[in-house]
Amino acid sequence: MGSEILRCGLKFTTPRLVRFEMHYATSPLCLACGSCKEDASLVASERKLSMTGLEPKARLENSLSARISQPGFSEEDMNNNILIRPYEPQQDESQVYALWQQVLSHHWPLSYETFHYTTVANPAYQQGDHFVARVDHDVVGFIGSQGPRIRGALPVRGELMLVLVAPAYQKQGIGRALLDRALAALKQRGVEEVQLGDSGLTYFWPGVPTNLPGAWPFFQACGWTGSERSFDLVRELGDYVTPPGIYERIRTPGITIVPALQTDVPAVLEFESRHFPRWLPYYQRVMDHNGYADVVVAKDIRQGIVGTSCVMHPHASWQRHDIVWRQLLGENTGGIGPLGVAESMRENGIGLALAARVTELLHARGIETSYIGYTWLINWYGKLGYHLWRDYTMSWKKL
Repeated sequence: MGSEILRCGLKFTTPRLVRFEMHYATSPLCLACGSCKEDASLVASERKLSMTGLEPKARLENSLSARISQPGFSEEDMNNNILIRPYEPQQDESQVYALWQQVLSHHWPLSYETFHYTTVANPAYQQGDHFVARVDHDVVGFIGSQGPRIRGALPVRGELMLVLVAPAYQKQGIGRALLDRALAALKQRGVEEVQLGDSGLTYFWPGVPTNLPGAWPFFQACGWTGSERSFDLVRELGDYVTPPGIYERIRTPGITIVPALQTDVPAVLEFESRHFPRWLPYYQRVMDHNGYADVVVAKDIRQGIVGTSCVMHPHASWQRHDIVWRQLLGENTGGIGPLGVAESMRENGIGLALAARVTELLHARGIETSYIGYTWLINWYGKLGYHLWRDYTMSWKKL
């Protein structure tokens, strides 16, 4: 397909050529370009090797450092002919994961398997969501995005889930060029508003992590404005006991907080579809794996289900990647899944009772730590002993 040349000279004296090109592999077998018919067993062996993250990382670091250390190497040499194209997982994934290891692993350690699931092996992923920046054979930058997922929702929203640039190539306009390319692609898909971070069910962070000091200044320089903070919370469960009065504070008579039965499955899915459509895929996946007993429901004797949440269990294989930061939090970490109460039933103590019952179930199953991602309700969950773990700067922009 055709390509175009874009000159990016932002605050630099040397010119910079960033080439944008559309390229898609014609065969899923070839790790190089997709044009050959490489034996599948060799591909499998190469991918198995790459899953350690060690060999690709070493190859990336060695190739970059070797080039930079060559006599006569200049900034202009570094900046010229940077190719930005759609991400091809089979070809690019090991190098992008090596970038993560190089740039983020000290603050945000992540397994290869979880990185793979969060970027491409989940139901939200679509080809064309992500882009890479390459210099010769090296991936030096990556941006991940997600397009609209809820049909008919207004405004049409998209998300930017991750921007990575190799240290040797930072502060040269590559991150901005990747950002511009991803935003243009989202706009072409009908997106009207974009979130930094992600509000979907598969994401790294809900916003920009505050423990990455260079991250938010980069987005500010690109025209983004911070609006608020969101938080991740944790609680150690060894001593957990639901505080007195949590269930007694439910103000509406006839409410029970119980695990769902198999007969409740249609009603749970109908509740999510009506009240929290963006959570419907999550609950559909739970039910598809026969996990209805992990769902906790608030039942009203007159209206039926008026609230839901879910036990995020670390030992269920299909839930393993739902808590992305298990390497930081511990392998035996579970959590409180999407929690919501019908609008007409809020301010009645139902939501906190749902959170308490999920926490009780996690404790009863021997889970050591409970995690809550992407919330503003520090004091509310604090009534159950949850406390701040990480915080994020939130920002949205209209396209």
